[in-house]
Amino acid sequence: MESTAVTRSAGFLLGVAVLVGVFVLVYSFQTPCAEASPVPEDFMSGIDEGKYTSARTCGECHADIYNSWKNSLHAFSMTDPIFDAAYMQALKVGGDEARKLCLQCHAPMAAENGDYELKLGVTREGVSCDFCHTVTAVHLEDRERRFSVEPGPVKRSVIQKTSSPAHEVAYSELHKTSEFCGGCHSYLGKSAKPIMGTYEEWKSGPYASQGVQCQDCHMARGEGRVVRPEIQDSAAEFHLHDLIHDTDQLRGALALRIEGAGQVSGRLQVDVVVENVGSGHMVPTGMPSREVVLTVAVDHEGRVQTQERRFRKIVADEDGRPLTSDHEALLFGARILNDTRIGPGEKRSLRFTFDVSQGKKRSKVTANLSYRYSPMILREQRVDVRMGSAERIVY
Repeated sequence: MESTAVTRSAGFLLGVAVLVGVFVLVYSFQTPCAEASPVPEDFMSGIDEGKYTSARTCGECHADIYNSWKNSLHAFSMTDPIFDAAYMQALKVGGDEARKLCLQCHAPMAAENGDYELKLGVTREGVSCDFCHTVTAVHLEDRERRFSVEPGPVKRSVIQKTSSPAHEVAYSELHKTSEFCGGCHSYLGKSAKPIMGTYEEWKSGPYASQGVQCQDCHMARGEGRVVRPEIQDSAAEFHLHDLIHDTDQLRGALALRIEGAGQVSGRLQVDVVVENVGSGHMVPTGMPSREVVLTVAVDHEGRVQTQERRFRKIVADEDGRPLTSDHEALLFGARILNDTRIGPGEKRSLRFTFDVSQGKKRSKVTANLSYRYSPMILREQRVDVRMGSAERIVY
């Protein structure tokens, strides 16, 4: 008996990622703001020439944007437990080289202020407001210095015809583009192979030519004010800075259906279609240790058989040894042994064959997709060592 399972999400979403990832902090409005009101002096105290400004200072005026950002993966880029474990392992193996490699995206202000020891609070804020809004250029091919930045009173965004009573404002076409996100969401190994290539996946897919950028899906507009209304009249919505990374977006990335199922000479053939309907890049993307697993099961007269197909990228070192941990892939990744992931807009047809008894007997076919990622996470572990014992019997 043929059974069809369909799982599909409406709308286009440009991301899945689970990225141990980080996207651009930027908001985009074309409407001019009204004349600004004076800002109390204490709002200005954290903005210094040639230095980075804390996100908390930004939040004094941009409260809604700050509250959106503080729950994002950008805000947790230095405190995420998955990153903590990978960073610790990377430091043990790669030392200072690994420190600079990891922090150039997880604490990008360290490259400019030289705070690789993370002594400054503003550096520990991770991918913070002031880093992204002071970027002037992105260098996608430079492993050592991905961004040009100009910290200080000038804040860059795609807002046009506006002013601020707290700082200077400069229009930036760069902040509209996926290239801006690619500064961190593209990592080439020492052999120039894309170890983590979310940006390259988007660029080679269909959405780049259509003008659909990362921000269109990961920074959708929501209700709120760019600036607190008592300071300055501004648009009543802004681009959400929480970056929209959630399980609903992940579930909507792929559509699954059983195209056909039938007996042929004592064997049951099952045709399954998996389609990337909701991601502007590969599924899965980000770290190569992530994978999507398709499981097809046949229950024929009480006998259950299962088969799997894995969609993943296998990264190896220069000697061809497969690398399974995140820190090893980034430090030593040199070759791509295999890549079976599903590209943006791609439809993948797969056939499975099962042994069944001949005749018109009932078979139940099910197909399931699962996203799998097994990073190391630091957690509290009780250490309890028995150091001695004593015993006495008393009558």
